[in-house]
Amino acid sequence: MASSFPSSHRPRSLAVLLTAFTALSSFVARADTLLVKNGLFITMDPNQEEVFPGFMLVGDDGKIVSIGPGEPTAEIKADRVLDAEGKFVAPGFISAHSHLAFSPLRGVGHTETLYGWIRASQRFLNLTTADDIYWFTLHGSLGFLRDGITTAYDFTTSATVSTPSPATPTTPGPTRTKPGPFQENQIRAKADAGLRFINSIGLPRGAPREESIAFFERLLTWTKQNYGSNPLYLKTALSGGLQWGTRETAFLEAYVMKTYGVMNESHFLESPDLVPEQQAKFDWYVEAGALSSDFIFGHFIQTTPRIAAIAAKAGANMSWQPASNSRLASGVADIPLYRALGMKIAVGLDNQNCTDSSDPFQNLRIGLALVRTKYKDAKALSVRDMLFFHTRGSAEVLKIDDVVGSLAPGRFADFLIVDPRNPDTGPLHDPIATYVLACGVRNLKQVYVGGKLVVDHGKIITRDESEVRREIDTRIERLRGEIAARENATAAN
Repeated sequence: MASSFPSSHRPRSLAVLLTAFTALSSFVARADTLLVKNGLFITMDPNQEEVFPGFMLVGDDGKIVSIGPGEPTAEIKADRVLDAEGKFVAPGFISAHSHLAFSPLRGVGHTETLYGWIRASQRFLNLTTADDIYWFTLHGSLGFLRDGITTAYDFTTSATVSTPSPATPTTPGPTRTKPGPFQENQIRAKADAGLRFINSIGLPRGAPREESIAFFERLLTWTKQNYGSNPLYLKTALSGGLQWGTRETAFLEAYVMKTYGVMNESHFLESPDLVPEQQAKFDWYVEAGALSSDFIFGHFIQTTPRIAAIAAKAGANMSWQPASNSRLASGVADIPLYRALGMKIAVGLDNQNCTDSSDPFQNLRIGLALVRTKYKDAKALSVRDMLFFHTRGSAEVLKIDDVVGSLAPGRFADFLIVDPRNPDTGPLHDPIATYVLACGVRNLKQVYVGGKLVVDHGKIITRDESEVRREIDTRIERLRGEIAARENATAAN
């Protein structure tokens, strides 16, 4: 496998190399078994819907061997034993819609809706190098893990810089491509962080058809060759771009989906601006034959009854981002309607600079609040359904529920230890309600990926976070200087 570090930021001393090797070895190389006992298990397994006090055995491959109520029998042995002491043991959250490289830009564009926010963010991203994007993605991946997100569908940031007109933000403008392994570095960063992921690749905007297809195929091949045996890498997907594309974009995406057997999550019908123009593009996906169970609408807010019905009949699903939809004033997705039509719902944290806090517990509560307020009905969406969307439901939509999303035999042991009594949330009247409504990152004590501890009481234990912080601060300071110099030059002219 190629080096996990960008060429200009490989370890610079033997001591750093040994530290990195030790961290990697503790996460990947050590094969042992783990017994978790005395936990209050929220499994999200459809065969076990009730919360129960019990145990879980994890094999040396990082997958769950057995799980059940009560005490483990005397025959069950493990190399390590974790006494959960009555705390919740629950699946790690899944973010079905993420842009990890945006993590160092929190607070940017906070007065804008989607298109204005994109312009504010691109002031920085347009100037990034491939090395910058590695550290940005690493920062976002570690942030996800710290907050209890163990699997992410990540839209990689393109090396293509486009300059659409503010008057027509959905129309591609002139483009240029920056040098360097932008896509590869984002894949490296996610794996280096220890985050399980689907890597979603966008086709180059404005590029000829054959060039776009070759770009996707090259990255798909590179990823399989370098990470195909890494259990953190789940698969590659396509990032749909029709929101900014043309009719030909829809047909190209449909071709890539069918030729390479990949799913497509497309940002679509998101912004409250230019709604008729967005809606008019929907039929291009229909004409292209793109809609199926491998198609996911990201956001899917500015719909009509006709659009929703056609999408559901074709088997398409959607990913809902409550926190970012609120932050960007995008609107409220009609989740009860989509469910009634038969669409499956996934949930994502989206960009970490349009949720700002990547707290999945907050995302759960914002989702509940939005839907219940929209319908003026406290029964419009239940706490159990909301938790399902952010765990097993997302896994089902992404077609990875055979390996993540629930605590059941054969799934990866990606789980959280959450203590509802520290800080104290009071007695448990309804465990799921307490978990969703009263718990938060402050109650999150440990995060495990594949049975390995990666976060302990808010501290990443697989990376030197001080190094990451220094890299991010230095790079953002440089980008601010470049932005100021460009803007001053423009003003002088």
